[in-house]
Amino acid sequence: MNIFSDSDFPALGSTPARSPEKTVAMSPEKTVAMSPEKTVAMSPEKTVARERWESSLVAMVYRRSEDEGPFHKECFICGSKGDIPRGEWSYEVFLHDKGLCEGCCSRTPRIEILKRYIDETKPEQCRQWIESHGGSLDELQTVSEWVIRDARLWPHEHSDKVKETDIFQDRWESLHYWSVWIREKRFRGEKVAWYSTRQKKMVVGTVNHVKDGGICQVYRKPETEDEKNLGNFFQKDIKTIRLLPPLSQDAALKLMRSTPGMRRPKDVSPFKCCGPCDRVRISLRAPGDGWNGPHKSPHIGDFCKDCVSEMQISERDGNLQLALQYYSDREHRGFGGVYVDNAYGRPGRTFRTCSCSSCSCAAPGNPHLKQGYVCEDCGEKGNGCEGWFDRTSPVGGLPYTWEKEDHWLCKKCWIGAYWLPGEWETKEDGSIWFESR
Repeated sequence: MNIFSDSDFPALGSTPARSPEKTVAMSPEKTVAMSPEKTVAMSPEKTVARERWESSLVAMVYRRSEDEGPFHKECFICGSKGDIPRGEWSYEVFLHDKGLCEGCCSRTPRIEILKRYIDETKPEQCRQWIESHGGSLDELQTVSEWVIRDARLWPHEHSDKVKETDIFQDRWESLHYWSVWIREKRFRGEKVAWYSTRQKKMVVGTVNHVKDGGICQVYRKPETEDEKNLGNFFQKDIKTIRLLPPLSQDAALKLMRSTPGMRRPKDVSPFKCCGPCDRVRISLRAPGDGWNGPHKSPHIGDFCKDCVSEMQISERDGNLQLALQYYSDREHRGFGGVYVDNAYGRPGRTFRTCSCSSCSCAAPGNPHLKQGYVCEDCGEKGNGCEGWFDRTSPVGGLPYTWEKEDHWLCKKCWIGAYWLPGEWETKEDGSIWFESR
């Protein structure tokens, strides 16, 4: 499916004639008004203490839909925090409610890419780097156009004709992907791209070794017959900040158009981590080190590979699942959604329900969504899909009298009690108990 024409969007065709580059960032008088930028080394990662994260976990996972408000709170390019007015970028779901700050808007994408490519933030430092390269902008142009082909304009500055043609908002995707990718740690076996000073073009290879001091050893296969005569592969040491994603914007567009949903495959797409890192991540793993993409916790959300390891997410998921299996409704009880007359000898009609996986699944049309309950632990109200019945936890899963086992607890309380690292112990009487650590 062809979304753009060659003349509308340069990412699909040859580079059009360029208008003069914006030089706002290089102008000393403009720098005074600009807010300080973060360097690549200063990640926007928010450090959250483990205890604080666990105490606020349910508010994050179990929240109701909220008003987005008039502002974004973070710039996806530089990571600066503050009130960022909503703009065209506000409609891009894959930006994860981040915006483009005024400081970045006042410069060009080319300048923002250069600042992170050479790890310098001041216009004078950028000018010195350009001068040290003999005044040639070839490397800067090649690198910036690998990320966004028309690097002199932000995506929202394109003409209305281009915007109308870009029905999937693909203009923003590659730039956002790069902004997330450069904040991730590199690892052995990862595919990367870099600028070859000998060939004067971008080449794609693999990380062979991550060294100290911000250096990576990379290698690539020969591309020409002359190179093949020299050896089976080429190897070099390069600064980590000089590495770029292995797909250019052109290649990324072709990949997205061949993928359902017109986006990158989920295993390589950025996502918001629910863990204490509190960041948008690209969770790639080394070959043989597990799957790519987020770890999907059944009742919590998506976690990056770092938080999965640090917070023992797999163990937590297993413990919560075992708790539901031992203490709640493992199988459908056969009366999910009926009225019972004179239940337990009580006069009148009592509504009885079930909290097996089918009954508690918040699927459209599920009648349990219309049921109302009050958590017997915290007192919070919820529907039949926002909690589970605790049938037998007071006796460790042993048979319990029917009259005493119909206790509903919200997911918040179940998660707080069992979504924890710990061990299960079986007593001599057959009861099963959980002890967290």
